[in-house]
Amino acid sequence: MATMDFVSNLDKDTWVHRLDPRAKLILILGFVIVPLLFMDPLYLTAVLLAGLPVWFSAKIQVKSILPLLGTIVILAMSAVIFATFYNYDQAAAKVLFTIGPLQATDIGLYSGLVLGYRIAIPSFMAIIIIVTTDPALLAKGLMKMKVPISIAFMFLGTLRFFPLVFEEMINISNAQTIRGVNKKGIRGSWNSFKLAAFPLLINSLRRSRTMGLAVESKGFSKMAWREYHQEMKMVALDYVVIFLTIAALLATLYIRYGLGLGADNTFIA
Repeated sequence: MATMDFVSNLDKDTWVHRLDPRAKLILILGFVIVPLLFMDPLYLTAVLLAGLPVWFSAKIQVKSILPLLGTIVILAMSAVIFATFYNYDQAAAKVLFTIGPLQATDIGLYSGLVLGYRIAIPSFMAIIIIVTTDPALLAKGLMKMKVPISIAFMFLGTLRFFPLVFEEMINISNAQTIRGVNKKGIRGSWNSFKLAAFPLLINSLRRSRTMGLAVESKGFSKMAWREYHQEMKMVALDYVVIFLTIAALLATLYIRYGLGLGADNTFIA
């Protein structure tokens, strides 16, 4: 099983890394909102392509986060496959092919592509924040944006805790290999997962308890963590990114609702 390392991408010096966390959050928020406006896969493809320059310019090491990327692809493809075979009960639907009692329709495929894009685009773009920003700085950026400290800390805890859980899963998997657990095939993988689920849950609860005791010992319940050791100031690049994001969002709203593009009435009732 491949390992996942979020820290390996933090020390790069690209314009994406240099962005203020608040500018990154607004940029990614734009990529979360825009896919929800369109119901046409062609327009959603354009949105995905618009995000690729940001992704590539961040020079992210794909190998270090390959399991996470694979999970996103699996989720998006699962949505496409499930929707393709979903019975929409519409007279205009054309059957593309059948697998036993299941029928794949054009309306199902169309809707599945839209749903898959809506899962993939925000997820892929959110990875940019995760791998290019120190979680502590991201939490401070959220608090600077007047987000309640409890929510900011929850976000910080999730980013810190997720790699630990994955690392624990790697350790359990290695222990199973040493003990000769059969992992070959679908049945072997499923049995391996069932054996790993309980110790993974127990060890995760232990880590969460340790984290809880640590933050309580530092007075988190008093909500006194409002000071910063380093000052966070936005520079010209941050304001340019925010301006372009807002301008792109306004242009998208005009295209969708002003011009009426991006929604195919042939497929959407």
